[in-house]
Amino acid sequence: MNIRLENLNLTPTMRCNLKCRLCGVLVPQYDYRPQMTLDEFAATLKAIFELANSIGKLQITGGEPLLHTELADMLEECFEYKPQFDKLWLFTNCAVLMKSAVLDVLASHKDKVYIHMSDYGARREITEGLLRQLDGAGIEYRYLKYFGDEQYFNGWVDQGDFVKHERSNEENEAIFYSCSHVKRGGSWYVRGGQMHLCGRSIRGTEVGRIPLRDEDYLDIFNGTVVERREKLHRLTQSEYILACDYCNGEYGTEDLTKRHPAGEQDVTCRKS
Repeated sequence: MNIRLENLNLTPTMRCNLKCRLCGVLVPQYDYRPQMTLDEFAATLKAIFELANSIGKLQITGGEPLLHTELADMLEECFEYKPQFDKLWLFTNCAVLMKSAVLDVLASHKDKVYIHMSDYGARREITEGLLRQLDGAGIEYRYLKYFGDEQYFNGWVDQGDFVKHERSNEENEAIFYSCSHVKRGGSWYVRGGQMHLCGRSIRGTEVGRIPLRDEDYLDIFNGTVVERREKLHRLTQSEYILACDYCNGEYGTEDLTKRHPAGEQDVTCRKS
């Protein structure tokens, strides 16, 4: 059985130095912001690559990953599995400069690195400094403008909070198959020893807003490798997950009338 995951997200930290009102993974809206230790990160990687034969994009997301003090060592751990993934994507909000150790690691593996930069106009001097760092090191990146006029793809969507819609199974299947995560081969998230099919599922369960169902996630450390691989294969065949009923169905919508200015800072964010 060959298991390939097109997109897998690791979150070294859910800490962020911004408080975006429409944050897609609801970081500022909830106090709980887990952070991995280096040992936990290494154990997570080992378990993942025992289960998946290959990964397309190994994505380092947040929060803001550049805030983690051990990010350089975590990236080195990733490159121990270099033959098993196509590209490492590192996401940043353009409001934190790279430490020299992080830049050095990325530069030494730049054939496998892609930086995803979302600029919300929060710290223009930092953004310019970050661009100089990447250009100087010859690291490939994608810069997306999310402030002022002509925002990338007309800004963000409002996914709302975790509201249960009481949809039928058929309706949730329709939500599932219209999701941009699913259309691009799934967007797996791993945190706290759990592997979920989407970021909304893992975030909703960890803050207690979505019930944790056994059929919706994989415990990456529990059971034999064969048992875990079999369950992961079953998850790849899912027709919907419970989180679909807690989603308004607008994630990744191409209807530009449903999009809003991105990165608006909200100091009054609700807390759990």
